[in-house]
Amino acid sequence: MRNSALAWTGHPLTVISVVVLLLNDHLFKPLWPGVVTGKLSDVVGLIVAPPLLNLLIRRPWLAILLTGVAFTLVKTTAEGAALASQAWTLVWGPSRVLADPTDLIALPALYAAWWACNHPDARAVRLARAVIVIPLTVLAVAATGQTDSFRPYSAHAVDVVDGMIVVATRGGWAWGAAGTAFVSGDAGNTWSSSDLAAPSLPRTSACVPGRPDHCYRTVATRLKVEESRNGRWVTAWEISPQDQDRLVRAYAPERSEDAEAVASLAVAVQKLPGGYVVVVANGADGIALRDVSGVWRRLGWTEKGFDASGAVPLTAPWRYDESISTAALLAALAAGLVALGCGVRRPGFAVAALTSWVGAGLFCSGVTSPALFNPIAVLWAMALVPAGAIGVIVSAARGGTPRRVWVIGTATAVIVYYAIMTPFYAWSAGWLGYYGLASGLSVALGIATASAGALAVIKTGRPPEGSSRRPRDR
Repeated sequence: MRNSALAWTGHPLTVISVVVLLLNDHLFKPLWPGVVTGKLSDVVGLIVAPPLLNLLIRRPWLAILLTGVAFTLVKTTAEGAALASQAWTLVWGPSRVLADPTDLIALPALYAAWWACNHPDARAVRLARAVIVIPLTVLAVAATGQTDSFRPYSAHAVDVVDGMIVVATRGGWAWGAAGTAFVSGDAGNTWSSSDLAAPSLPRTSACVPGRPDHCYRTVATRLKVEESRNGRWVTAWEISPQDQDRLVRAYAPERSEDAEAVASLAVAVQKLPGGYVVVVANGADGIALRDVSGVWRRLGWTEKGFDASGAVPLTAPWRYDESISTAALLAALAAGLVALGCGVRRPGFAVAALTSWVGAGLFCSGVTSPALFNPIAVLWAMALVPAGAIGVIVSAARGGTPRRVWVIGTATAVIVYYAIMTPFYAWSAGWLGYYGLASGLSVALGIATASAGALAVIKTGRPPEGSSRRPRDR
């Protein structure tokens, strides 16, 4: 059994890594995209991949070596990343894997995989357990591939060229495509695309022509412009930090690495008869324009350029990402199953509950994918959800689970869902100032309510004194 491929795949460390990988890619990443969740996928992925590869080659040391070499090539070379992208495309549909040498910090996780191989668990050889883990392992690893997505448009530089205001932009569906320049010859009232050379570098300050003592400058990381008056800088235009935080969410991309800044990046001043105009490149929010009369306006994105009608209103209810509701639903389902499991207390229930939860996650992923529908994920869900649900019911019934445990488990799922969503409802209505605060409260309330549900079952779900011993799973 020491060299058994099934035993390695069914080892508790491998199973736990699969669960963490699924939770991270389908729940944690949508809620907290960033370095931590990205590196966590690399660590647990390196624990999961060798036993999966070993199912084919039956050489544990070679499986670990190949995993390490492949991971290094993918993370350090463009060719390796491109090859990995093509491989994941065959398994999981259109995908994109990015090279990032900093991910090599996860390589020591291969030692954990080797340790699991050389310390088999007596229960790991159970065929039923391995049969369930194998497809979940494939899906968990494949889920880390990233589909091509739309990158938000961004106005990142602005200048005045031959009497024309020229704004450099980038973004769209084409990855790495050259940006477009939008020009205006009437002080920013109308715009059109142009072949004029766009400014390549943003200028963070500019002075009124002929008046070197009267200048404008952007404020780093803020939607804000300052103006020099009487030898000091004063605010000329700004969006409050709370509204800027909401605008960041309004332009949130499908992938965190595609995010564009929502901040004042560059400024230009054009001299006109009777005064001057100021144009500010505000990243994903478009531009801000000060007309000759001194009035500032936000101009958002339209098919023909910039216009006030395209600006995201600051007074409308703010929308959080749709993935939040999906993540809350999956978290609520997990909390309900955990609470129910605290009352059932049977290994078979844990396997069935995990199968059902993974199936639900795959279904949500399949019907909300960037391509609108992922048939592979939905087909797996159609197989896993019924199988898991039946297993949950049968296992609970065999254990003589009291009705109150079912009631508490169901109530826990409902309460956890609304506990997670309520801070985002409050943020959308303007009662909470920052999205990060809503996220933090959501996590805290979700953990608190889920823990309360599990504790309630543990306290009230114990079998009566003198009750017969529950039969063992077969």
